[in-house]
Amino acid sequence: MATNKHAQIRYTILDRCFSNFNRLYTYDYLLEEVNDHLYELGTEGIRLRQLQYDIDHMKSDAGWAIELDESLKKERKKAFRYQDKSFSIANHPLNVDDLEQLETTITILSRYKHRAEFSWLEELIPRMEQAFNLVADGDNGIVGYQENIDLKGRQHITTLFNLIVKRKQIKIIYEPYGKPQFDVVVFPYHVKQYNNRWFLFCFNAQYQSISNYPLDRIMSIEELAEGFEPSAINWLDYFDDIIGVTKPEDDKLEKIHLKFSEQRVNYVLTKPLHGSQKLDKSDEGGQMVIIEVVPNNELYQLLLSFGADVVVISPPKVRDEMVERIKNLTNNY
Repeated sequence: MATNKHAQIRYTILDRCFSNFNRLYTYDYLLEEVNDHLYELGTEGIRLRQLQYDIDHMKSDAGWAIELDESLKKERKKAFRYQDKSFSIANHPLNVDDLEQLETTITILSRYKHRAEFSWLEELIPRMEQAFNLVADGDNGIVGYQENIDLKGRQHITTLFNLIVKRKQIKIIYEPYGKPQFDVVVFPYHVKQYNNRWFLFCFNAQYQSISNYPLDRIMSIEELAEGFEPSAINWLDYFDDIIGVTKPEDDKLEKIHLKFSEQRVNYVLTKPLHGSQKLDKSDEGGQMVIIEVVPNNELYQLLLSFGADVVVISPPKVRDEMVERIKNLTNNY
């Protein structure tokens, strides 16, 4: 069983080697590549016989029916590479084994989707079923999701996830809008999506504070060998007091009273602005809601999106900021 435990990892590594048209891999080099990755995971390596079994499985119909150019030689030894330069098992439909494992996984996850802490599974499961064509013929496309597949920086998500799990210090090359690139060394802690954009939250040693960087402005990520400064922040709670991703350090929680128009209030009640939202019971018309958040730019952007359908009643600080922003908006016209 030990040789099969990390089979999917081995297939992914072999796929990467076969896809590399800048290098030829013999059995020896393939073994070295696979075992180096397995050792990093803290597990034992494999022998030549298991490697041959893995390649045979990838060639079979139960695998991905891969086609290798086996006429190649390197150092008088047989070498391997895909015949089709554009082929990758990542772009190939699920094989029989993958399909069975995925369906089993979804079945297990479905047992927990009614528990409060796993409510996110209610969206994830149908999304997986649709993405991997696990729905009945003719039913594909039942659910549509808002997603920007062309978003720059998406390729960094997996890299950052692995670096955070491994607790690695990193150096990123960052390019702000309209400014030159710069590099910064950080301790990565958390990756969050907001408004169809991804953000890295990390400790910036230079400023001795938490910083966030949108992934679409990160040009490159380099893993460093230096030590790691662990985070004491509970990231499950970190965003509870704000809307969006900007957390002002000096501001405090404010109870914000908002009055919505009759036409808009029901939309707000069915899709709350924030987890703290509640009806103002002193308002007989039922059009007033209260949220308790730290004011930030995302809050004001959200309120402005309602146009004339919302009025900030209090506190004066938030009301005055809205007035100022509306004046600036009016000046544009």
